[in-house]
Amino acid sequence: MKPNSIAKTPVSTLAILAGLSLNLPALSAEDWPHWLGPNKDNIVSAAPDFDPDLRNWKIAWQKDVGLGYSSITAKDGRGYTMGHDGQSKETIVCFDLETGEKIWDYSYTGDLIPKMHVGGPNASVTIIGDRIYAVSKDGQVVCLTAKTGKKLWGINLTEVLDMKVPNWGFGSSPVEYQEDILISAGKTIALNKQTGKTHWISNQERNAGYGSPVVFDYVGKPFIATMDQDGLSVLDASNGKEIARHDQKVKFGMNATTPVVLDEGRHIFYYTNTNSELLAFDGKSLESTWGDRKLQNDLTRALLINGQLFGVNGANKQRKSSLYSRDAATGEENWSVPEFGFASLIGIEETLVILTEDGELVTAQANPTGYSEISRKKLLDAICWTNPTYADGKLFVRNERGVLICLEKA
Repeated sequence: MKPNSIAKTPVSTLAILAGLSLNLPALSAEDWPHWLGPNKDNIVSAAPDFDPDLRNWKIAWQKDVGLGYSSITAKDGRGYTMGHDGQSKETIVCFDLETGEKIWDYSYTGDLIPKMHVGGPNASVTIIGDRIYAVSKDGQVVCLTAKTGKKLWGINLTEVLDMKVPNWGFGSSPVEYQEDILISAGKTIALNKQTGKTHWISNQERNAGYGSPVVFDYVGKPFIATMDQDGLSVLDASNGKEIARHDQKVKFGMNATTPVVLDEGRHIFYYTNTNSELLAFDGKSLESTWGDRKLQNDLTRALLINGQLFGVNGANKQRKSSLYSRDAATGEENWSVPEFGFASLIGIEETLVILTEDGELVTAQANPTGYSEISRKKLLDAICWTNPTYADGKLFVRNERGVLICLEKA
């Protein structure tokens, strides 16, 4: 397959295609119900009231949600996140998006696992209908009612998968697929949403990574792309059987990224702390289209906007990591700007919203011809590794210490 076969499709069209191919439920434009947002691509494709100039925004409220990296998910005026008290207790909290006031919380004994960071939960809460699903740092999976936080069921990944807790804890957020939720932990597991019973477990044993699985369609058939410590696998979504494999070793066993599927499932872009690569997928195998060992990333999921990639280049505590834009089809660099650290970013229409590692919120145009910054605002102390969230016309950002800030238009 030729690299230039990747269509440079507008964001709005990509979102529509994704919704049709995966039969996603209808969502309000105000919702951010799971990791990577409403279209599972970290992009809000229609936000007519969004103002990219942060000088026109103010802090609405600030709360403490506990240690960790869990992003904010939101639906029907409620927000959800996770945190740790630094001792022995992990908590899922539900709060009012307007005021930040707690509606309910659910706490349980859980390990902090502060290896080379403060510790605390990595995964984000997933909202499906009137239920929420969460994965703790030490592998407890719980299903709670969204209204009250009542526990409906729970399992432990270490028991079900017969494994130890990974070095940096579990990192995968639950991903909905049909009647199941999917979780990647070396093996990928499908659990029934209603009961928590195991539907299937993938058939290959892998060393656990820390990213989340991605469900996608290729010529009408559903697949799952998932990363681990040693590469990328494509699974049959119906039974977890591995269909294709691309091996890629990473440094320190650290791979916390989520792949980007593009071109209607024909290509998968992945990135690690050793390299980045675009793979062609034909339904049964993976083949490299382009790769770059100088393009490295530990944490940040790249965005695909109008056929261009926007992401962070830098790994292994290189705090001067750069923000970049590259052509998805060829890997050719459009531009690169230093001093962003391990930043995270989302797209709101064609605006990049970037939270730097040091706690500055930055807006810039998603423009491949050159970096065009719109505004920036210092909000938090380092370290910030958590994706911003846009919901109910508000922006939500947090740091690893658990300081959560809500911004609204002034």
